[in-house]
Amino acid sequence: MGKINLFLIGLLGPEFLLPIALGQWSSARASVKRFRKAGYEHWTLTHTYFADMGGFLLQSPGSDMFPIDATQLFCLVQDGFIVYPECDVEDIQDKCKSGDMSSFQTIRFSHHIRVIAVLQALWFLINCIIRLAQRLFLTTFELTTLSFILIFFVTSFCWKDKPKDVSRAIILTTDTPIDTIRSKYHPFPEETWYQTPLAFLSREERVSSRLWRYYVQILHYLYIPIFARPCTKPYDHFPSDTSLPTDRTAEIIGAPIILFFTCIFTFAWHFEFPTPAEKLLWRIAAVYQIIFGLVGGLGVIYADTIVLPHTREKSVSFDYSPTGRLAWLAWKLRNIHPDRDPDLTIPLKALLPFTLLCIGYCFSRTYILMEDLVGLRRLPESAFQVGSWTMYIPHWL
Repeated sequence: MGKINLFLIGLLGPEFLLPIALGQWSSARASVKRFRKAGYEHWTLTHTYFADMGGFLLQSPGSDMFPIDATQLFCLVQDGFIVYPECDVEDIQDKCKSGDMSSFQTIRFSHHIRVIAVLQALWFLINCIIRLAQRLFLTTFELTTLSFILIFFVTSFCWKDKPKDVSRAIILTTDTPIDTIRSKYHPFPEETWYQTPLAFLSREERVSSRLWRYYVQILHYLYIPIFARPCTKPYDHFPSDTSLPTDRTAEIIGAPIILFFTCIFTFAWHFEFPTPAEKLLWRIAAVYQIIFGLVGGLGVIYADTIVLPHTREKSVSFDYSPTGRLAWLAWKLRNIHPDRDPDLTIPLKALLPFTLLCIGYCFSRTYILMEDLVGLRRLPESAFQVGSWTMYIPHWL
């Protein structure tokens, strides 16, 4: 289900998938530094991804098992609540879905598939460049495919050490009750928890992640659960679509990629379209992609650094009944989670503009994908010609 969820996100907007991959990559690299600084030299990116996918379950007296991520695992190991799990990459791959193959065969097969996919993407990219160099017609369908390839290269790099879906988790046990562990780290250990008892140790979702969960929750209320299966309490898995904070390296990589992606559709500004109306609509959609990328990106930065740090509501505040219909409606709209998880609260001054921006994005994105298909009904003759490679081969070969 996690892979299907990510596929649907990538189909809706590849630029939404990129921050998820960069955030997970940033978190994984920080975890490796943390573990190795503490003396655990065998901890790798694969270990972190496995933990953040729900690969480690904690069993404590008097409570149900629940997954712990890499940050939570590090805290528990450092303070002696659990023993450091001695497992290597092969052990982790063995815990992932492998069908009838051995873990070693699974690693090789997965690696070969990724290499083939990257080579195919490179081949398509080179062919498109040759077509442009020889002034052959490039369809909008091919242009949109190039935008997907651009994101694919970066996400493949970020997730190259990420294992497949976890099918068998590693169970870690502790003799210390969860309440005692919570009192060690939490300033208010009696406060209600919503995901897992230790989620507060590493819960740093960005506003984009909160917005995504808000919209997915609306779909669940409408009985359209096409994204992300509902989680139990405590969580039995970690959602694959969580957007985590990115470090400076990830931002340096991601910023120009997002900028180029938002501008790539303007390359078809002077393309031939079946009708003038379709060309005009394409131009409008292409311009809106740029507006969405710039305004949305700046809005996310503003919300993450200024708005969200001042809007977290304490769980006790949910016992308060607002006076007045407008106050009650605003209070309800800020958080539609079934349990009214305070960490999923979105202030209206962020929710309303982002929602309007996303509605416009859905229309523009839908048109681009539709035009990619309907525009194939009438193509110029050069669209069916194949680019020649021979002129680029040195004559002395």
